[in-house]
Amino acid sequence: MSKVKINIDGQEVLAERGQTILEAAKKVGIDIPTLCQDDKLLPFGACRTCLVEVEGAKGPLPACATLVDEGMLVRTDTEEVRSLTELSLGLLVSDHYGDCLAPCTL
Repeated sequence: MSKVKINIDGQEVLAERGQTILEAAKKVGIDIPTLCQDDKLLPFGACRTCLVEVEGAKGPLPACATLVDEGMLVRTDTEEVRSLTELSLGLLVSDHYGDCLAPCTL
């Protein structure tokens, strides 16, 4: 596979073409929160907790389902990203009352 250079939070990252932003970030120790990502499944971005800002994109993108591209500039820790992650988590647990017996099967 060919390599592409991207920038994540000011850090230059050499990623493999075909990798997702999430995979490239994990490889260099950059943590992007995610709930629905599972290596046994195809990425689909359902939980929206891994949203990131990509320069030139019209809005936030799910890191688990967005493929890297040469010269991509990614920001994972902006005020907007943190706010959207918090909102996503809030929506996911909005109808969960936490009154289940451990271990929770939700």
